[in-house]
Amino acid sequence: MSAAGVAGGPPVALVAGASSGIGAAVARRLAARGSAVALVGRREAELKEVAESIREAGGTALPFALDLAEPGAPADAVAATAAALGPVGLLVCSAGAIRLAAVHETEERHWERQVRVNLTVPFLLARAVLPGMRERGHGWVVNIGSGVGSEVVPGSGGYGVSKHAVHRLTELIHEENRDFGVRAVTVAPGWVSTRLAARPSDLGVPEEEVLDAEDIADTVAWLLDRPARMSVGPLVRVEPSASRAAAGDAMTRHLNRSRARGAGPAAEENR
Repeated sequence: MSAAGVAGGPPVALVAGASSGIGAAVARRLAARGSAVALVGRREAELKEVAESIREAGGTALPFALDLAEPGAPADAVAATAAALGPVGLLVCSAGAIRLAAVHETEERHWERQVRVNLTVPFLLARAVLPGMRERGHGWVVNIGSGVGSEVVPGSGGYGVSKHAVHRLTELIHEENRDFGVRAVTVAPGWVSTRLAARPSDLGVPEEEVLDAEDIADTVAWLLDRPARMSVGPLVRVEPSASRAAAGDAMTRHLNRSRARGAGPAAEENR
């Protein structure tokens, strides 16, 4: 077992959606803090690149190429992490699926995919790690939500609904486990410059006014450094300062721009 799994040391971390964007940034930050990190996602080549960058920096990381939306995959990811690195003491769910559309335009398969990836996968991962965390008397569950989950944004469709629901899931985990030394928090970013989001230049917004993945990794690290007596959240919103970089407005403009071009927005996933 890595030193990260020793009692009193940095916890073993499992990061879902670690191949790029927020998940990759958080994984690198956790490894730099001393955690051994399991990198889980579909894109094997990219996971290996993230793992190699962590190892080159002196950290410990193992990639596990899994489609977490498949039956049994979340439990398999937790079991593989425990076998290779030790029991999971820190779960970060950053896997995400998005397809923007009005409710009446949303295809059932797109709805189900978003709910599965954005909500059911975090539930299944949490269900797998919580018994051990409760038994050991400490642990963290960090879900990456969205500012859109706290607003009514026309066109956000299954993405907005599933992110709103994952906020409530986190609140339930927090209340049910706070007296067992387990803390749960949703970090809900606004507009972050990743390939999952609209490009700032397409909407006339300077790149420097939009958040980047490192901003969210910074937030996660700050939360982990709070003393055990302190509860922050369980919903923590992180937004750009500039009003023109507001996520809800940007999402609406992105959808309208796609409609004006005569094509629906592309389905994109960060897993």
